[in-house]
Amino acid sequence: MLEPKQKDSIPLPPLDSDDETRSVSVGVAAALATGMPKYSPPKPTPTASDTSTDLRDVDKPKNEIKRLPKYVVQESRPPVFRDRDLFTAAGLADLSFKSHPGLEFGNILGLNSSVATQMYEDDQRLRNMSDLYDTAHAMSLGGDAAEGRYILQQSQETYMRDLDGFGPTGLAGSNAGSPGK
Repeated sequence: MLEPKQKDSIPLPPLDSDDETRSVSVGVAAALATGMPKYSPPKPTPTASDTSTDLRDVDKPKNEIKRLPKYVVQESRPPVFRDRDLFTAAGLADLSFKSHPGLEFGNILGLNSSVATQMYEDDQRLRNMSDLYDTAHAMSLGGDAAEGRYILQQSQETYMRDLDGFGPTGLAGSNAGSPGK
């Protein structure tokens, strides 16, 4: 016949002076402590050695994506060329003919080439004005309304058309006094 297992005698810890404040009795606390694994403090991490490990081996992705090494580029950016820098005057006129096909109608002996060049210049002027307006608008929305107004004022002074060769504001500081009106 099987005999019941004898209970191991659990040494009880000495009673604390604040035994009345415990939520469990000393016997229950001792029984819980015997069933728990012993505490072992974490082992200190080894210090880094002088040889550096390749992080590509350590940090390999789980999804088979290849990782490239990091590079620092210290060269200057290549210049951004404008059409004016790349084309001759005839090439700019050809660009204008492509964007304004109506100029080719009635272009006898290439007489519209000067008009096409002028239209190209005006298109560039309008594009610059639009870019500066967008910049001024963004500055105003960003909280610097004074800078936005300054950009608009300077762009108007810069890109105002020259009326009959008398400057952007005419003879007496207004367009009303310019000849031809």
